[in-house]
Amino acid sequence: LSRILQPIPGSAALCASPHRSLRCRCRSVRMRSPRISHAPLVPLAGGAQAQAATAHDVEQPAAATAGALSLEWRDIECFVSANPEPRGVRRFAEEYLGVQAPPGPPTKRILQGASGFARSGEVLALMGPSGSGKTTLLNVLAQRPTLGATGYWTGELLLNGGAPWQDWEREMAYVMQKDIFYDELKVRENLRTTALLRLPYTWSFERKLNYMDKMLDDLGLVNVKDTKIGTAIDRGLSGGEVKRTSIANEMLALPKIFLLDEPLTGLDSSRAVDVMKSLRAMARERGTTVMLTIHQPSSALYECFDRLLLLGPGGRCAFFGDVGDAISHFSSIGRPVPALWTPTDHYIELLATETSCNELCEAWNKAVHPVGPAPSPRPPSSSPMPPVLYQVRVLLPRSLLRIKRSYLTRLNYKLHIGLALVFGMVYFSVGRTMPTSLSDYVGAIFFIVAHWSWTPLFQGLGNFPREKEMLTKEKASKVYSLWSYFVSQVMAEAPLLLVLPLVFFAVMWPLAGLDGWVFPQVFLVIALNIQVCSSLSMLISSICMDQDSAIPTAIIVMVLEMCTGGYFADMRRLPWWLSWIRFCSFYYYTFGITTRLLVTVPYGEKEHTDAIARYSFSDLGYILEVAALLLQVVIFRLWSYVVLRLSKKLRFT
Repeated sequence: LSRILQPIPGSAALCASPHRSLRCRCRSVRMRSPRISHAPLVPLAGGAQAQAATAHDVEQPAAATAGALSLEWRDIECFVSANPEPRGVRRFAEEYLGVQAPPGPPTKRILQGASGFARSGEVLALMGPSGSGKTTLLNVLAQRPTLGATGYWTGELLLNGGAPWQDWEREMAYVMQKDIFYDELKVRENLRTTALLRLPYTWSFERKLNYMDKMLDDLGLVNVKDTKIGTAIDRGLSGGEVKRTSIANEMLALPKIFLLDEPLTGLDSSRAVDVMKSLRAMARERGTTVMLTIHQPSSALYECFDRLLLLGPGGRCAFFGDVGDAISHFSSIGRPVPALWTPTDHYIELLATETSCNELCEAWNKAVHPVGPAPSPRPPSSSPMPPVLYQVRVLLPRSLLRIKRSYLTRLNYKLHIGLALVFGMVYFSVGRTMPTSLSDYVGAIFFIVAHWSWTPLFQGLGNFPREKEMLTKEKASKVYSLWSYFVSQVMAEAPLLLVLPLVFFAVMWPLAGLDGWVFPQVFLVIALNIQVCSSLSMLISSICMDQDSAIPTAIIVMVLEMCTGGYFADMRRLPWWLSWIRFCSFYYYTFGITTRLLVTVPYGEKEHTDAIARYSFSDLGYILEVAALLLQVVIFRLWSYVVLRLSKKLRFT
């Protein structure tokens, strides 16, 4: 992998910002002073004392340039929500009836006073039994704490000894425990967006894609690059291949800080060693700070680590230091590694037992802890976020692929051809029997408008819920701006929504005997109506972010829109304080335009007057009715964007 991990040319380091630490105190809690000594003496085996290594007296790897970053955390404590927030009847009873549920602990502490650091050019391994807080610590360091509604964390986070700066997340990559991809896209299609958006903006498209191909080659993914990710039901990649794809996806960011949560899960021993050696080479050659969690590594994997952090249940620290000092430390407290045991098995065995774990944590609290890296200047950003137009240009092909494979399936083609045949037979030659069949003729218009209102609305309800995890991950990594994502979604969806209506009308229009001269105008009106429904679908989807709640919400909204459109009831007979609702219904305007086109143009104004007298459709005229539909498109789209921007469901919280 060394040939793809070449250092990126950088400029001189920028002046250091004031050394202020990022302090997170979401609530008033008593902070424990970090046990960091400035007299760096660390107890070693046999009672001997050795001087602890500091950042300025330890020889750094040759590749650790001025552009490298070190990460330090002090006294991190995490609390998760122990009780769910009151909802529904319980919330109503507590707020309005004064009935209080039995109180319980609002939070539970899962990480206690964790302190440590990760130097550039080194590999730090976090080890501990399940429930020891390894993933929680990584989530906090990656600014993705998932602690629940009332959860919070306290402590300090420093980069190069100073406060983190804005958009520093682009300098970091995080391989989460759950591999998040677009399942319907192929490996290369998933990685293409990351390569084009996270590799340096000054690189050409060709250079970025060549770099991506070389990484696929070196991680053994060339044979599956054109295979879709797949799901448990719709099989695609194997578990190990998905994990390597996830690692490749984050390595394309050329991160200065690389965090990995269980990166070797699902890999065989040989492949795990290869990946671990690649990460070590990345640290050595580019000065990357690598930090990963792992359960019980083999001896070959253990040799790839530089430093070790052992956590016990409850997130208590049992050891932090150089890998070579761990054996000496355990020997000095009377817990030497038994013969024929690997050190990692011994450590996990001790941490899994409550008595021995308490002993290890107490011994470590009394020990003298190593000192973190000395403050250093803030490095120049190697990968600032590219311009918005460039982001849209990159995101648009991915959105087109996803929406095309979701909307334009064989099943959907069969469905709409079948419905066109049904409508065509029910209203067979209705256009040729006008004006004697005005009621049936208007009924055909109603079903055309209704069909192409419900269909686009329900097609889009699952878009945001399906993309929520991916959007949340990429938003947290500052891969692109939310506006760029939103614009690419709208641009990709708009033309694809017109394919199935064309197929539908090609079958239904001649069967119903409708006037062919007005078809282009009617189709444009239906296309505008489809955009209104797509915009409304986007709004409902962004508010609910859950398809189970979005579907009933959409049904209620659509029934209201349809019933106030003027076909089922004469809205003019209602009192003024109710009749105004029809002006908010897109059905009202679409019915008005299509009726005018399909009745007035072929059959004359008298038939249109009879239709308006019988049905309370809009009679405002083409310009005002089209303007009303366009206004609804704009309102629903902008409203959707504001909801997405403010949504807490797109945050790690």
